[in-house]
Amino acid sequence: MPRLDEQRLYDELVSLCYECVLDEAKWPELVQRMMQASGRQQGGLMCSIERDDFVQVSEVNFFNLEAVDPYNQHFCHLDPGHLFMPQRAVGSWYHDFIDYGLDAIKRHAYYQDFHRIYGLGRISTIKLYETPTSNAYLSVLTNWDAQIPSTEQQNLLNRLSVHLIAAGRVAVRLQRLEQEIAKRDLLLDNHHAPVWLLDGDGHVLHCNQAAMRCLCQASSPLREHFSRLQSKHQDASLKELIRRAAGKGGRRQAGWLRLLPQLQQELLVTPVPADASVNRCLQRPLVMLVLLENQPCIGLLADLFQLSPAEQRLAELLAQQLSPESCATSLGVSINTVRTQLRALFRKTGTSRQAELASLIGRLSK
Repeated sequence: MPRLDEQRLYDELVSLCYECVLDEAKWPELVQRMMQASGRQQGGLMCSIERDDFVQVSEVNFFNLEAVDPYNQHFCHLDPGHLFMPQRAVGSWYHDFIDYGLDAIKRHAYYQDFHRIYGLGRISTIKLYETPTSNAYLSVLTNWDAQIPSTEQQNLLNRLSVHLIAAGRVAVRLQRLEQEIAKRDLLLDNHHAPVWLLDGDGHVLHCNQAAMRCLCQASSPLREHFSRLQSKHQDASLKELIRRAAGKGGRRQAGWLRLLPQLQQELLVTPVPADASVNRCLQRPLVMLVLLENQPCIGLLADLFQLSPAEQRLAELLAQQLSPESCATSLGVSINTVRTQLRALFRKTGTSRQAELASLIGRLSK
């Protein structure tokens, strides 16, 4: 049974593992604490690119950076760790002085010509996660002239394995999610049309930069009052369109609100698809509003309703008042394919008849 001070140290490291998930700045502290607790003097995080028969470092933190270029240029081909790490399961440690052996280390040119020159000693590495093209590792090293860590220090690393890989996996998922949100926000904010995401009661959950600028203008036909989007002159009509798009009257339906004629503006009020990830997360019907001016394009329809390229091509033909049979001929597909895509268009746009869909498309593409 671990001594009380050992258990306290282990508990602190476990807690630090999960702090790293929400705060990247904690990773250096975690590695530093692990180095001290496991009898090491160096350590860090490393992302690697897997080649046919060797691995190159693509990103490294906290290590001796002077050693990275020589490693990638030459010594990566000699590293005996490649005999072990690519096949090693996520969460298991590779200890070169155990898995490769001290006698082999003393004879191998990689250690004598690379590790020795840069003061690198024995290395212990855990694979945090892997993808089809790259892996992420956490490594701790002794200095060249340092003692080999004790059995207790090795056991501490093994006990931490499950927490390290959990923290690594969650952290990378959050990073990818943040990148995805940042990309979507960038695209949304670069769109010239004001866009709002509302709940079924008209409360604003998100909007782009164009929408915020619109509400700041004295001439804007819309306003936000206690977080709810309102029409200055036709609020009852807007409320009804939002209610219908949220499905409060039964089937969810898209609709239009033509604002004051002199403004040449229209509001597109559309249900957010029920299978959209944001709908699944918030667990309630959502509505998207877009303020259109002058000459909107059909590409906006594809963006709003998440149409596939094939569905967008069909929508463009329907906007030209072509029949499904003519669309099939023009696209070079069967009439059954067109009918399948047409049903998908009905479902995604909240329409039920071709005339209703064509009217919606026509307003966007006229």
